[in-house]
Formats: sequence, C-alpha cells, structure tokens
Amino acid sequence: MSTRPGPALISRLTSHPLREELYGELHDRPTQLLDAPLRASHVAFLATPEETDVFREHVGRLARRFKATEPAPDARFFRGKFSGYELRWEQHTEFCSLTVIRPGSGDSPFAETAFGLLPDDWIYGIPGVVVVATHAVILGRDAPAPTEAQLTDWFEGQLVVGSRITSNRAAAWTSFGIHSDGFCRYLMHDMGLSSFQAGRTLQRMLELETYRVMSLMALPVARELAATTTQLDGKLSSITDRFTSLDTPEDEQSALADLSGIAARVENYRSRTNYRFGATRAYHRLVDEILEDLREQPFPGMSSMTKFLDRRLGPGVRTCFAMEARLENLSERVGRASELLRTRIDVNIETQNQSLLTAMNRRSRMQLRLQQTVEGLSVAAISYYTVALLKILFESLEQSGLPIDSDIAIGIALPLVIFTIWRLVRRIRSHLGHEEP
Repeated sequence: MSTRPGPALISRLTSHPLREELYGELHDRPTQLLDAPLRASHVAFLATPEETDVFREHVGRLARRFKATEPAPDARFFRGKFSGYELRWEQHTEFCSLTVIRPGSGDSPFAETAFGLLPDDWIYGIPGVVVVATHAVILGRDAPAPTEAQLTDWFEGQLVVGSRITSNRAAAWTSFGIHSDGFCRYLMHDMGLSSFQAGRTLQRMLELETYRVMSLMALPVARELAATTTQLDGKLSSITDRFTSLDTPEDEQSALADLSGIAARVENYRSRTNYRFGATRAYHRLVDEILEDLREQPFPGMSSMTKFLDRRLGPGVRTCFAMEARLENLSERVGRASELLRTRIDVNIETQNQSLLTAMNRRSRMQLRLQQTVEGLSVAAISYYTVALLKILFESLEQSGLPIDSDIAIGIALPLVIFTIWRLVRRIRSHLGHEEP
C-alpha cells in the first residue's frame, strides 16, 4: 500500500526559494465576484519604482483612515472593502492602477461615479501621472436595454460602438473617447452573467481601455523619429554615393567618421526606443486577446469594438512597428556600408604594405650588392697593403745576402695573399651571420 507524503514530510524537503512565489503568481490577481448593477472607476498612473512605493503607502493610509486591512509592504496587489465601496490597487511593470467599485447604477449611470466616493484630499495626494481614466457601469439584467437616445445622452454625443459579448450574456458600448469629466466611459448590460462572469467582464473592459492606451505610448516617439530617420537615411545614401570618388586615405577616413556618427545616433535611438516599442507589441497583443475573448456579435448598424480598434488603433500600432523595423534596417545598412568601407581601407593598406615590402626588398638587394662590392674592395685593399709589406720584407732579406729574388717572391706570394684574405673575409662574414638573432 502506497502512502503520500503529507505536509510534515514535505516540509522536511528542500524547497526552491521561489516555489511559493511561482505558485502564488497565478492567484495574485483573482477575478472579483460581482453582481450587477454596479459602477466602477478605473485610473492608471505612470509611476516610477519610488512613486510605486509611495502609492502603496498612500493606499495604506486610506485603509488606516477607515480601519480597513492595509496592503503588505511588498504587495503588488491589494483589495479592500471600505464604507460603501471596494478598492483595488495593482502594481504593473510601468504603471499602477486604482479601481473603485460601488453597487447600483442609477437613472443616469455616469452621474454619480465610484471615484467620487474617495476623499478629495486623498485623491490629490496620489503620486504618478494619470494615463488612463475610465468609468464603467453594468446595468442589471432587469433594466431595459438603453435606447439610441440614451446612448447619445450618456456618451455626450460621441460616436458609440458596441456589440453583444460573452456569448450573448451581456452587451457593451463605449466611445473610446474622453468625456467632459476627463474619463472614458464603458456601459454594459447584464443579460445573464454569473457573478464570476460579471467580474471577469468588468476586468476585461478595464484592461482593454488600459492596454489600448498604453499600446499607443510609442506613437509620439515614432512620429518624432520619422523626420530624423529620413534625414539619417539621406545622409547614409549620400555617403555611399561618395564611395566611388574616394581618392585619398583622408577621404576614406572622413567617410568612415561620418558613418560612425550615423551609427552612433541610430544605436542611441534604438536603445532609447527598444523598450517602448517592445511594450507596444506586448500591449497590442493583450488587446487582441481580450477582444477575442469577448466573442463579439455586432449590433446591426453599429460598429463593434473589434472593428473600431482594427481601423483606428491598428494604423497607430503599425506605425510604431514600422519605425522599429526602419531603425533596425537603417542600423543594418550603416553596418554594411561601414564594413564595405573598412574592407576598402584594409585593401588599400595591404596594397601600401605590399609596395613598402617590395621597396624594402629592393633596398636589401642593393645593400647586399653594395656589401659584396665593399667586401671585394676590402680584399683588394688588404691584399695590396699585405703585398707591400711582404715586398719590403723580401727586399730586406735580399739585401741582407739571402739568395732571394724579391720580385719573384712577390709574384709567388700575391695569389696566396689574395686567396687567404678572401677566405678570411668570407669566414668572418659567415661567423657574423650565424650570430645574428
């Protein structure tokens, strides 16, 4: 019979230090169970890590003020119940979000908002910069479907898009625009949602608004870089056109310096925009996933949210992708041009080195011939002086009475002297050559 280890046995095993964190990641932001009708306000703030810590503490001060549970010091998610509303705080990679939910919808859904329940002095102390602000309302299933006139009134005459969602269990409308109160608006009608589905639908809508705005954060950057990249592209073309007319090493070095300047600027732009363009890609993918998850069925005569965002959001996002690709292409072209120019410079240097080696070889041969000439002259000179000394010696011996003919003796000694001196010079040169390093 097999037995399974219980908690006591598991606790004796060594666990990975991230085990609990990895398990908890799937449950850090649970879907909230909600019942319509309700109103929600959602605000996202761009915040630095320091501002995020201040924000968390700011939420803690609100909780202490109303004697509610405070967020943990390192919490990335917090949900607390306050008097008449629930508050949800989340920390994301580059922004923090604050969601306030209150029950009921009223006759005018956006007249009394959930955000209005927060204390004014506390709101003014929130750190960070607002990038998304949204009011969302879910009408109860007993409420009649809003008429065209009501939608026009509630969305202040802006173009409204909408559709049935979640397999016809709900309907949703929005304008994707900022209204007179500074908030975007979403209206949903419960037509058979469970508590889980209501909470999930509200979360999808708030995430849709947040991520579709965040996906466009790179668009101003892309537009700003458009003129600059066009200018750099023109400079690169001008430099490559000069390649055929580079006559001197100075011209080549000047062109290479210009290419290095363009490469430095392009890489600077890429490093500054790499994260932003990557974030746009990730946010846009999330928007597509949310829209697919909503399973929209359009109303007759009204654009769905998917079609509207494909037509309006798509071009902006594609502009960002195109600028990212353009910078990468420009970087590659600069790299190829620089490599081509360096190859040309290297070939010229090798040609110059070859010419220099040829000249050095010619000088070496001339030096060798000169050295051989000098050696020949040295043999002749030494032989001349040696023979002169021998002549004096032989004449002295002849005058002293020895039977020697000095002229005949000099004639006999001359070839022997020359040969001996020549051999001696050769041996000295050979010995010195072996001693060279």
